[in-house]
Amino acid sequence: MIDKEVLRINNVTKLYGNQKALDNVTISVKEGEVAGLIGPNGAGKSTLMKIIVGLIRNYEGNVFIEGENVLSETNKNKKRAGCVIENPGFYPELSGYDNLLYFSKISGCSGKEDIDNIINLLGIKDFVHKKARKYSLGMKQRLGLAQAVLGNPKLLVLDEPTNGLDPNVILNIREFIKYLSEEKRISVIISSHILTEIELMCKKVFFIKNGIIVDEVRPADNLQNPEGSCFVFETDNIRELKDFFKAKNIYTSIHGKGKVIADLKEYSIREILSMLLENNINILGTYRQKASLEKRFIEIMEENIIE
Repeated sequence: MIDKEVLRINNVTKLYGNQKALDNVTISVKEGEVAGLIGPNGAGKSTLMKIIVGLIRNYEGNVFIEGENVLSETNKNKKRAGCVIENPGFYPELSGYDNLLYFSKISGCSGKEDIDNIINLLGIKDFVHKKARKYSLGMKQRLGLAQAVLGNPKLLVLDEPTNGLDPNVILNIREFIKYLSEEKRISVIISSHILTEIELMCKKVFFIKNGIIVDEVRPADNLQNPEGSCFVFETDNIRELKDFFKAKNIYTSIHGKGKVIADLKEYSIREILSMLLENNINILGTYRQKASLEKRFIEIMEENIIE
C-alpha cells in the first residue's frame, strides 16, 4: 500500500524586495510521516512554515494539503493544519483548560472528551487549570501543542517546539509527536536547532540553506549504514594536522579539544596514517566517526551553492 501524500510543496519562491527568502522549494510529506527542517538562522525555515499554514499568502508556486491548495478559502481546508509557530498566544486571564475550550468552540472542532484526552497525553493535567499568565515556557509550549491538535488536523507544523525546555518536557513532547504520527496518522513537520532531537523524531530531514532545499536525508539510513568516510584524529598539534588535510583537499572540522574530524573520501585510513607518519605529524589516536545529521549539517554549511 502506497502512503498517501499529505503535504506537497511545488516550486515555491518568496521574495522580500529583491531578496529571495525561498528559492524554488519542492518537498513532500506522507501520511503519518515526521519530517525535519534544518538550516542556519535566516535560511528560510520560518518563512516556509508560515506559507504552509497560510500565514504568508503572497508567493510564487503552490502548497497543497491533501490535494487542496492552502490558499483556498474553504473552511474545510483551514482545519487540515495545526501549528505552533513562534510564541503560542493565549488569553492570560483564562486557565489553560478554558483557553482550549474557547479555541475548540470558535473553530467548531473538538469537544471536552477530546480536550481531556489531549491533556492526559501531553501530561499537562497538573497545571492546565491555572491561569495562562502564570505558565512557564515549557507549559506554554505544551498548551500550544494541545491547541494545535484540536480537531485532529492532518498536518502539524512546529517551529522549534523543544527550544529552551527541560529534558523531561522534551521527552514528553517527543512521545506525544510519536503518538500523533503512529496512532493518529498525523503528518508532522518540525524545525529545530537541536539536531539530536530531529534525528530521534524524524523519518526524513530537509536541509535548507539560502532559501534552497540542498539535501534530503533519512536518519534511519545512518543507523543502518554507520560505516562512513569520516574519522576522528586525536593530536597535540591541531594546526599542523589541519594544514596537512587542507593541502590534500580533505574537509575537516574541530571535534573538541585536540580532536579533528576529517572526511577522507577517496583516501583509505591506512594511506592517511602512512602519510602522517612520513610528515612526522604526531597522532595520539584515531577512530571512525559515525554518520550523523550534525556531520551533514557541517558539510552543507561549508558547501557553496552553484546557481
